[in-house]
Parts: sequence; C-alpha cells; structure tokens
Amino acid sequence: MKIIVDSSPPRNAKLSAKYKRSFAYPSMAHRLPVILTKVIDYLSRDKAVITKCYGEYAMEEVKEVIGEISQLKNHLQTSKQFEYFSSDDADTGVWNAHLNKKEELSECLNYFESDWLFAECYVYRRLREIFATKYFLKTLDPFSSQKSELLRISLPVVQSLFHYLFEKEILDATRVMELTQLQSEFCLLTKISLWGNRIDLSLKVDGEVSEDILNKITEWDEYLLVDDSPKIFSTLCSTDNSDKIVDIVTDNDGVEILCDLCLADLLVTRFHVKKVNFRVKPIPWFVSDVIPRDFQQVISSVACHHDEIYESMGKRWQKYLDTGVWAVLSDQYWCLGKTYPEMCVEDPFLYSELQASSLIIMKGDLNYRKLLSDINWEPTTPFSKVVGNFQPAPLIVLRTCKADLICGLKPGQAEKVSQKDPDWLTAGNYGIMQYNCN
Repeated sequence: MKIIVDSSPPRNAKLSAKYKRSFAYPSMAHRLPVILTKVIDYLSRDKAVITKCYGEYAMEEVKEVIGEISQLKNHLQTSKQFEYFSSDDADTGVWNAHLNKKEELSECLNYFESDWLFAECYVYRRLREIFATKYFLKTLDPFSSQKSELLRISLPVVQSLFHYLFEKEILDATRVMELTQLQSEFCLLTKISLWGNRIDLSLKVDGEVSEDILNKITEWDEYLLVDDSPKIFSTLCSTDNSDKIVDIVTDNDGVEILCDLCLADLLVTRFHVKKVNFRVKPIPWFVSDVIPRDFQQVISSVACHHDEIYESMGKRWQKYLDTGVWAVLSDQYWCLGKTYPEMCVEDPFLYSELQASSLIIMKGDLNYRKLLSDINWEPTTPFSKVVGNFQPAPLIVLRTCKADLICGLKPGQAEKVSQKDPDWLTAGNYGIMQYNCN
C-alpha cells in the first residue's frame, strides 16, 4: 500500500483515497472490490447463459475475463501503478494521452494516491478494457443482469406516478393548464427526478419495494438543501417557444431514468420543447449508469407492461424516439477521467452541441463531482464559481449527496445539517437542485 494519511481531505484540494477519513478511501478500499467480485460471481454463475448468447467458444474467454478481473481487483487493493490501454476502443488514445499528461506533471498514478475522480473512472475503464480486448465477449455488459433486475423492481415504484399523470391529464396537451398549476407540476416532477436517485437505496434485494416515490416527495422536502426549481421554471417560460432544446445528462437506470422520462415528457408537452437529448454513457459505467441499450430496454418494458397506463406511456415515449423528438446520444467524454470545466478545451465539439441547449439538466453525484472538479470546496462557495469554464447554457443539477463535497450552501447550513446527520454528505438522504445561468 502507498502512503495513506489518517486525516480528512483538506479544503480546496482534490478528493483522494489517500485520506483515510474521506469517503474516497472506503470507496476504493471496500466498495469497488465488492463491485468487481459481483462481476466475477455473475460470470461464474451465468456461464451457460453467456455461452448461449455469445457462442460456445466464448467459454474460454469467460475464464480469461474472470482471471483478469481478479488481477484488477488485486491491483486495486494493493494500489499498483496505472497502466496504459491497448484495445481498439475509440477512447483508448484519449485515455493514454491523459495518463501521459499526468505522468509528465509528476502526479501520483496509483489507485489510492491519485485524485479519486480519475482513479475511480480508471477502474471502470480498465474493466471495460478486459472485455474490449476479447473477440467473442467484446460487447458484453458485465452489469446487464444487475440493471435488468433493478428495472424489474423499479417499475412498481412509479405506478402511482404514472396513474397520477394520466388521471390528472398532466401530459395531455389539449387540456389547458393555468400557469400556477404548471409551475406546481413542474416542481413536482423535478423533485421526483431528483429523488429518483435516492429511491435506489430503498429497494430491497428480494424484489419487494419499500417506497412509493410519489407519496414520499413531501416527506423528503426537509432533506432538500438547495431548491432552485423556480429559477428553472422561469428560464423555460422565458425562452422562445419555437426552438427549445433540453439536454438531460443521465445517471442511473431503474427508478431514476423512469422519473427522468416523465419530466422530459412534461417539457415536450407543456413547455414546447422541440427536442430532448438524453446524454447517456457509451460504455458500461459505475454499475447502474444508463447506456443506449438500457434506455431502449426501459422504453420497451414500459410499453409491454400489463398495466394499460404503462403501455400507453411506453408507446408514447417510443413515438418520441421514432420521430426524433427524443434522441439518445452517447459521447465518450462522459466516460473519461476528465472534469467538465475542461470540456471546452478537451472536447470543443460536445461543448458546442451543449451550447445549443436552452437548458442542461445534469443528474447524479458523479456528474456533480465532475462539475466541481472533485474539489473539497468550502460549502458556501458559489455554484457559479466552482463550475469555472463550464458555461455552455443554463444548467440545473439534480443530485442526491453521495460524496463528501458540496457548494452553494448558506453560511452555517453545512454545520447545522452535520450536527443532525454526520453522514449527510455521503448517505444519499439529502439532495440539491442547483442552478447556474451563464
């Protein structure tokens, strides 16, 4: 093991697993090894299913993959030096250039002493590399079975939400809605999109659902630390109705993406948004992050549901996709170890695409960490300051707190919440809706 410091991460420094009293340390030391072990268990348990899908010759590759993941787990736990990539994946050159740049800057290039954001992203890209260098298993998603199960147990959680939207005719464009009610419904669906990330923590592994998201929203209001939803509403209402584009930078499969779809439908139906771009991950990422095939699986599962309201919603959403009102885009930048303030230089094409947006909705903790450059800012530091050069369009971030960094709080707010709940930054109970307009 490399140098481990028995302290919390210092203010205004990048988070790193070398700080034993940080959330990064248990994440790298315990959580990630468990995630890799689950992948090994899946490959060992479902060999027959994998062979049926990828051919009998894939069996030998399964054995190779299991061995290589075991080695990756060992390298992680013993904090070995990072290695360069060799696969023919499109992002290989970018990753190697990033590693080379860090090496030239004499940065620590191992799992615990490197900055946490880069190290954690590196683990998932290294896992992808194992499959990318295979012939038969090149396209296998090692998290697919977990995401399919997550979707299965998530569908009942949104039943009351779907029925509410249908029975109240919220998504019926022919029904006139007063401005005050429109704002109320928008704020409700925005909160549901936010807390859709939290609901994952309430799903039981045996498949039973312990929460109904629509009925929990009011109760969870006390855990909302920053609520800029009125500012977002004003932005949407003040923008020219003829050509609005909204980009949703997605996070998790299951309940969260289902809630995101409801919000996106409201934007199309009530705010005259002509196009919604769903920005998903191009490769399997952080276990439950949405990739293109997951997105389609969600739509199909809703459309084929035995409940007529689900079926109607699913077919409606499929039509949005078929007609180009909704688009699913997967740029490689979302799966790099780079921050978002760097995007304008590192990926000017993607940045220019986002500049065409009327509103960017960014979901989840990893996106928040990348916005904040994974720096342990003073909690009162303005959101507009920490995003730095990432100013392509009006931005709202919907994030439940699952990492020990935050910004944009009122003086004394962090201290007050910390007294009430010492794990407030990492347990996923608290949330923020923070807005920045360039």
